[in-house]
Amino acid sequence: MQKKLLAIAVAGALVPAAAMAQSTVEIYGRANVGVDQWSAKGSNGANFDSRLRVFDYGSRLGFRVNESLGGGMRAFVVIESGVNIDSGTGNGQSGTANGSTGFWASRDSYAGIGGNWGDVRFGRQSPFYGNGIIMQAGSNYINNAMDSAFSFGGPIGSPSGREPNVVSYNSPTFGGFNASLSWGPGASEGSGFTGGTQEKEQVYAATARYTGGAIRAQFDWGQRANVGNVNGFDRTGWKVGAGWAYAPGSQISAIYGELEVEGANTSVAIGTGLAGAGSNPKVPIWILNWEHMFGQFQVIAQYVRFEEIKNLTVDPGNTSAQGYTLAGKYFLSKRTGVYVSYSKLENKDNAFWDMSNAGFSSAAGGVLTNANAGADPQVFALGVMHNF
Repeated sequence: MQKKLLAIAVAGALVPAAAMAQSTVEIYGRANVGVDQWSAKGSNGANFDSRLRVFDYGSRLGFRVNESLGGGMRAFVVIESGVNIDSGTGNGQSGTANGSTGFWASRDSYAGIGGNWGDVRFGRQSPFYGNGIIMQAGSNYINNAMDSAFSFGGPIGSPSGREPNVVSYNSPTFGGFNASLSWGPGASEGSGFTGGTQEKEQVYAATARYTGGAIRAQFDWGQRANVGNVNGFDRTGWKVGAGWAYAPGSQISAIYGELEVEGANTSVAIGTGLAGAGSNPKVPIWILNWEHMFGQFQVIAQYVRFEEIKNLTVDPGNTSAQGYTLAGKYFLSKRTGVYVSYSKLENKDNAFWDMSNAGFSSAAGGVLTNANAGADPQVFALGVMHNF
């Protein structure tokens, strides 16, 4: 991908010439738009008829700033903002607000200092959220795909998505290994925290990565402790994945993990069942992925399985789901590609998992709920992605 680099002299009238330093500012972005047909039918409750949409999935504009400080040290800034090219608003497909668009620094944005010891970053970041280079269909290749399943809407939420107010340490790479440790105050600052016996909401996350030849691996763990500043109410998740990149643009990979709600402070409706106060419902999830290049044409196939939800106070059964993505992308150049994709989630009668990332779902409120249990969201899309 070609980037435009702008050299900016960091100096002023009061700065001696000998102290002048130089920063590089990189302007980059993406336009990912197209037309699709979305529906969610099959529920015994509320359904959503097919609708034809012009969509935007993950378009953004960003700035990267780097400055050498000497002695192997550097300073850096990233400011990345989501933009909805389809509508010019900050809303998703349902018309509700999409937290990753519509304002400056709505995507990962941070400032930091680094050296041969790694780096420290402060700002809006995504601990636990992504899968790195193991699976990239939904992040870099097409529109929404099954590799985003650990952050799909549903009865058990992810511990963290794109998180504000995070500090992270990111290690250098040794023998193919590197790691990240992240912490954030969550909603505790200025959002109902009174102190006393009340515990603050906190977000903790750790990621370990390995790349060696054709082998890639990644482990993620995250916890949102004291959700909403409620003592002992936690959302926890972990996932481990591995991939074999057997040729350029071609890979076979898999991810397995669990999402869990611990010490739920109130009863949580899951389909027609119930996770009572103090229960620890959890769901195992696994994803299979294949991507392959035929010249300038890439084929993508993915499968996801949400197992039956465990540890329910009242277990109605039929809380599992499965889904798949089939897609093809033709690269007109290194920066521009056109694609066709089909994704579908098949929910059992008491499941309501939904492809809700990036404001994608057209369900009321932007995500299916237990009132839509059994509905099967599906989307057929034609899109174009241009990176600059």
